[in-house]
Amino acid sequence: MSFRKIRPSAGDSSASTSNPSQSTSESTGSDPRRVRGEKEPAESTTSSLSSKRRRVPESVTRNACLNCKKARAKCDGKKPCKRCATRVETSECTYEIHIKHAKEELVKQIKDLRAKDHMTEQILQALSTDEKVPEILERLKNGETYESIVEWLGRAPIDDFETLSPRLSQHSTFEASDYEMSGVASTKWTTVTSNTAVLDHLFQLYFAWIHPVHTLFSEGHFVDNYKRQSGNYCSSNLVNAICAMACHLHTAEGDDLDFDQFGTDFSDAVRSDIDADDKSIATIQAFAVMFLVDCARGNGLRASSYLQVATSSLSSVDYHQNEWLAEVWKNTVRGVRNLNMEWAQMTFQVPPTINPAVYHDCEENEEEMDAAKWYFYRYVNDQCPAWPGLLATTNREKSKLTAIIQDIVTMMYTHYGPQISAYNLLQQYGRLVAWREELPSTIGSIEENNGQALPHVLSLLILYSNTVVHLLRPLLDLEGFPSPLIEEIIWTNAQQGLFLLDEHYRTQYTCRYQPVLQMFSILHISDLVARFFPGGVEGGSKDGPEAIQFGTEALIQSRAGFPVAGPLQEMLRKTAKECSIRFPMNELMAVPKSPRGIYRTDDLIDACTRPSYIQPVNEIHSRYLPSISVDWVAEGAGLGFIEPGTGARRLRVASEEERGAQSLMQIRNLLNTA
Repeated sequence: MSFRKIRPSAGDSSASTSNPSQSTSESTGSDPRRVRGEKEPAESTTSSLSSKRRRVPESVTRNACLNCKKARAKCDGKKPCKRCATRVETSECTYEIHIKHAKEELVKQIKDLRAKDHMTEQILQALSTDEKVPEILERLKNGETYESIVEWLGRAPIDDFETLSPRLSQHSTFEASDYEMSGVASTKWTTVTSNTAVLDHLFQLYFAWIHPVHTLFSEGHFVDNYKRQSGNYCSSNLVNAICAMACHLHTAEGDDLDFDQFGTDFSDAVRSDIDADDKSIATIQAFAVMFLVDCARGNGLRASSYLQVATSSLSSVDYHQNEWLAEVWKNTVRGVRNLNMEWAQMTFQVPPTINPAVYHDCEENEEEMDAAKWYFYRYVNDQCPAWPGLLATTNREKSKLTAIIQDIVTMMYTHYGPQISAYNLLQQYGRLVAWREELPSTIGSIEENNGQALPHVLSLLILYSNTVVHLLRPLLDLEGFPSPLIEEIIWTNAQQGLFLLDEHYRTQYTCRYQPVLQMFSILHISDLVARFFPGGVEGGSKDGPEAIQFGTEALIQSRAGFPVAGPLQEMLRKTAKECSIRFPMNELMAVPKSPRGIYRTDDLIDACTRPSYIQPVNEIHSRYLPSISVDWVAEGAGLGFIEPGTGARRLRVASEEERGAQSLMQIRNLLNTA
């Protein structure tokens, strides 16, 4: 039986809406109140009962007048209604506005007020920055509407701004003209500062340099909730964590504000309030951002704990509540997972298992996300150029790469797992090569993009080069390993990584804003070249001293905002000493000191959770199958790994004796220096 048969329509006079079973009895010819087995009443009895039924108006409205409501009587909705017209009432027949219509009217008023407030902020911002002030004042005097003035200024149209749903703006990278976070009341989100210009500056720094590399949340949902003071996808802890991270990217311009102190205050505000038992999505995101904050400060051990809390809390989120939460949750899972894999590779740990299966798919609005602008933002009022951000493509391809990294680091650092065979290494290397070959040309061929490679795209390609080196580097000093091609591959990828870092990243952006985890790639690649290819190769590229020189200069640039660069630079200085490579005197004098005056083992351990950034090669060798060298020759060709012919140019790694002789020569050079 359908719902319509049980519940009569408002105009049905044969039954009362207060007793829907009455219509059922009439339609079936039986009384549902009669006990089973009891005979039907006589027709006269039925007529008598029907005559005693209460008569109701021919039409009934759900929104009764006040008199009928008070008497709990049926009302026909007319003005005046039939009951009020036939009775002598002491009050007029009036109707209250239905709650549904009241809500709609309230929503409309809120939208109108927000639109007006938005336009006012746009005009005031233009006036405060001395932008077309005489023209604006003239238009205001002439009585032009706010909307026409805003459109004349070329600011965000009201249709783009005014929506109670974040769906319209959830996929684009940060752009002040789109989101207008400046001037928004921030008292709900942070008590550190009420200076909206400072907050706007920090947000722009974060969305320029951190968010494209580590996309931990949906930017559109976050900005929308920030503006509307909503706590679904924004929280004070997340805002404070973002600002704390962005303070490390601020470059002093002679201002009177202490951004170092701001960074401390923002992070202290998070630590004093954040609760690990809070499983909301914004809290999980705040823990993940705090991982980056503590990595930047050289507090790697505490950072690892923050990342662990964020990771373990992901499974507690009920992302099926609505499609928006599901999308935000997906972004967060992907971002947290990528952080885990990168951190595990850089610190040689077994990563947690996080299923990446559903995070490789193309998004429906990928084109819009890729077309959204990325801004080369550094300073307040910076006239920064912009390019298409390619954020969707970069995130998707990074998710694919970190899936390979997850399998590699799990294979290499699981102490009680199966031993590593030649087939395992060849298979993972083949996956890396296939990933690189299948990269979309928009991010894979940086030479074709007018010479401008986005920093987050460069970071992705540098991560790839470091991953190849990380996978194959232990084979270089494996006794009896027979493959000269391995030397060629490792050398080529190390030099490609240094080329991307030096000729692209440092040249176009400097290393001042580079991600913290990219500093580890610099260390790993520079260390490899210094130890195994100190003399370099004819035809260019960097030799050992040049690699150490570049790594040191890059860390000096990063040290301007990231304290972790200090102990990392000290580790690189020790590598230079071990390899008997002369550390440049100007960099040696610029070696930073900790607050205690010297970097100790605790400082080095806290920077990367280990006393050194150097790969634990001996532990990896112990996990190789004894037959790995023989198996490599037998299985390599079948997996496409073909050694070069006898006439091909081959690299040769310096032997231990040769490296010792080179070290002795370096020592003599140092002693002979006047």
